[in-house]
Amino acid sequence: MYAHAIHSLTSNVTRTAREVSQDQTSKNARLLIRAGYISQAAAGIYTLMPLAIRVLARIEQIVREEMLSLGAQEFLAPALQARELWETTGRWESIDVLYQLRSRHGQEYGLAATAEEAIVAAFEKNIRSYRDLPAALFQISTKFRDEPRARSGLLRGREFRMKDLYSFHFSEAERDLYYEEVCRAYMRIFARCGIGAGTLRTFASGGVFSKFSDEFQLLHEAGEDTVFVTEDGQTALNKEVADDADALRQLFGSTVPRLREHRAIEIGNTFKLGVRYTDAFGVSVQDSEGARRSVQMCSYGIGTTRVLASIAEVYGDDAGLVWPKALAPYDIHVVVLGGDSQTLEMARQVREVCAHERLSALIDERPEIRAGEKFADADLLGMPLRVVIGGRSSQEGRIEVKRRTEQEVSTISLDQLTGFVAGS
Repeated sequence: MYAHAIHSLTSNVTRTAREVSQDQTSKNARLLIRAGYISQAAAGIYTLMPLAIRVLARIEQIVREEMLSLGAQEFLAPALQARELWETTGRWESIDVLYQLRSRHGQEYGLAATAEEAIVAAFEKNIRSYRDLPAALFQISTKFRDEPRARSGLLRGREFRMKDLYSFHFSEAERDLYYEEVCRAYMRIFARCGIGAGTLRTFASGGVFSKFSDEFQLLHEAGEDTVFVTEDGQTALNKEVADDADALRQLFGSTVPRLREHRAIEIGNTFKLGVRYTDAFGVSVQDSEGARRSVQMCSYGIGTTRVLASIAEVYGDDAGLVWPKALAPYDIHVVVLGGDSQTLEMARQVREVCAHERLSALIDERPEIRAGEKFADADLLGMPLRVVIGGRSSQEGRIEVKRRTEQEVSTISLDQLTGFVAGS
């Protein structure tokens, strides 16, 4: 629904700014606010404007495709969850970031920080036998966490988007095999989003979920986490578990190699939950001999808005955002200079080519904005390719094109545009 649209850049929808509040200290927040992708509603809470929604839709489509490739099915849990669900697992009091509220009628609820309780309670009604396993369900939805220090823009918010997957298994062996499949799918997701090279599967504590977990950490100075990485780059662990003898023995055996310290952004995590949640809700299955057995469970998360912010941090430069081709809101940013008949005719033809070739385009034909400002806005908004219509090139029936990551400007004919986009 977003892929092939042609939209005009109008100030009533997307308004860029040269400066942002000094309170915005993170690179992703400064760039995304300046470019009109997001608007801060409160501390840790942001409105996603149309350009951000287009990026997020592309990220979440990649995530969805990879989850479906694992045989998982999509569901949607309620954001408003009864206190009783959380008390069943003892997490009503143990999760310190859980928003807790009381209705006018006295009922108590938690706002979804995660959905283990909700999915197990629903899944329990549909499972009877070991033949019903394995099963996996995922959702992409808004989560809420009462962070004490919401900061770093979309990297740590009180309201954010997350993909969460839950899998159920008959045995630990089956669980472990599927767990590894998901971890491989995670690395494919990050590679498709353009951040695979800098992302490491990192051994970590499990917090309120499990003893240990795997985190997917993007090495970057903007990160809030500290990770230690072996010199060959093959093994990483979170600083929180670096002094845990069991963790070190599990990773390295008796000899711990030299480790290098890095800052990192956590963009995903996976947990082997065992039977903690399924036992709490009385979920069991009958095996082939008629005996009841507990059900093994895992959970897996990716913060999709955090991925968006991470890409802004990694690729953004002094001029603005730089989106990987697979995630850019539009394939091309068209800058129209002047309103003479030849320029307007060329703009019309560019629209036709885009529609025919199924290219998405953001067209800046604002008459009151000077050429230099339009070029600056094109850099700030970060599309992979800038197309300029106007001046001598239009008189010759040609257009100027420039890739966002390059300085070189080329002049091409209109029938070369599709090939140029493909190479961006």
